[in-house]
Amino acid sequence: MSKSKSKKPQKNTLEIIFSAVFLLISIIFLILLYLMDKLPFMYYAVIAIVVLIIVLIFISLQMSGKIHKTNKTLGKIIMTILSGIMIFGSVYIYKTNSAIKSIVASNTDKIEISVIVMNDSPIESIEDLSQTIGNINVGDYSYIEKALDEIREVNSSFNIQDYVSFDRFADALYNGDVEAIILNEAFRSQFDENHPDFSTETRVIKSYVYEEEQKDISLNVDVTSEPFTVYITGIDQSGSISTVGRSDVNKVMTVNPTTHQIFIVDIPRDYYIPQVCQANQLDKLTHTGIFGVDCTVESVSNYMGIDINYYIRINFSSLEKIVDALGGIEVNSEYAFSAGGYTFNQGINYLNGAQALAFSRERYSFGGGDNVRIANQTRVLIGMIDKVTSPAIITNYLSFLDAISGTFQTNMSEDEINALIKMQLNDMRGWTITSDALSGTGGTDWTPANGFNAYVMYPDGTSLERVLGEIRAVKEGSSE
Repeated sequence: MSKSKSKKPQKNTLEIIFSAVFLLISIIFLILLYLMDKLPFMYYAVIAIVVLIIVLIFISLQMSGKIHKTNKTLGKIIMTILSGIMIFGSVYIYKTNSAIKSIVASNTDKIEISVIVMNDSPIESIEDLSQTIGNINVGDYSYIEKALDEIREVNSSFNIQDYVSFDRFADALYNGDVEAIILNEAFRSQFDENHPDFSTETRVIKSYVYEEEQKDISLNVDVTSEPFTVYITGIDQSGSISTVGRSDVNKVMTVNPTTHQIFIVDIPRDYYIPQVCQANQLDKLTHTGIFGVDCTVESVSNYMGIDINYYIRINFSSLEKIVDALGGIEVNSEYAFSAGGYTFNQGINYLNGAQALAFSRERYSFGGGDNVRIANQTRVLIGMIDKVTSPAIITNYLSFLDAISGTFQTNMSEDEINALIKMQLNDMRGWTITSDALSGTGGTDWTPANGFNAYVMYPDGTSLERVLGEIRAVKEGSSE
């Protein structure tokens, strides 16, 4: 008798511990699921009821004295498995929230100012400067001044030589007219035309990074019931998404959430339009990105005469990683061509990340050149949207979240993103996606951000009127 009494409390203790841990994990899972705020309430209520019923059943069975110990052991195994599933689900929820917060939380731009010398220069640090530093007097000069002030605190034994064009600025360094140059890294790509190997032929001896708070240019609406427009801009920088750089990909996306229609307008990077950040001087659209995403959005909004509610800023150097995380995408190509070691068929192609990147970069295989490349970038974007809004996303969800962290930036709020996710989960309807492009005529003209004449595209007013009509049709729900 004494032995059986001594063992019973040990058994009860083990069952109580199992039951308590199972209950605690279940409660934490349901709280996190509720706080995630991504599921329609009906879905959450069903999940919560099912989880609580399962918890009550298994705890009751564990605590019952009428259940055989073999069945209780089996119950403990099942409780362990269910606990593991809920722990995995909690990680899933945490990663979802973290990814979305990383997209919406960053409201600053990073401006990097570098002191650059030729590779064979004996100068190793700013303390070694003793002669002349070249400076380009183009665009916002305030951060150059901040960097120069910091440099002078360490070494002031040098002169400043100003230049007004990037070709003369770079030539001065190459020819030895200056021993170093000071450069806003957003302008680095301006050397591509005359010095395509600039980045490998020079080196940075010192960098200064500054942060600038972005202007709030959002025009908020109820994104689940009202049409809205999003500007998609792709920067040409390979670093942080918050680093300013040329806006090399430019698309205006109009969304009607009630009709599930999306209309995308492609805008050539060389479009010659007035720019708010350059006193409304005419310049290439791509140069607006150098001054920040607000300059890009406001300049295009003014030119097209439309409200742009939000923007999405994408680092297109991460395209390969994102497509692979989605498990590949389906793209409908207008042409058969080869690029980057891959062959693409006319019609449907199933692309991995490397193939999608090669597909979206190629322009020399077509008579339309950059216009076809822009259209192909939109085809890749459509393929990504189709994959993200389909049930297939479930199997690649966590890898997709890892891929987009640090590659997207938006001024859409977390609540607005959550509302769109809930809407999509609630009906799982597909989207009708169409596109068109602004067109123009190529020529050569003055580009203030370059400081010299360069290739530009003069806008075609007829194409603008056409796409504005298509945008109105989508907003009104009358577009087929």
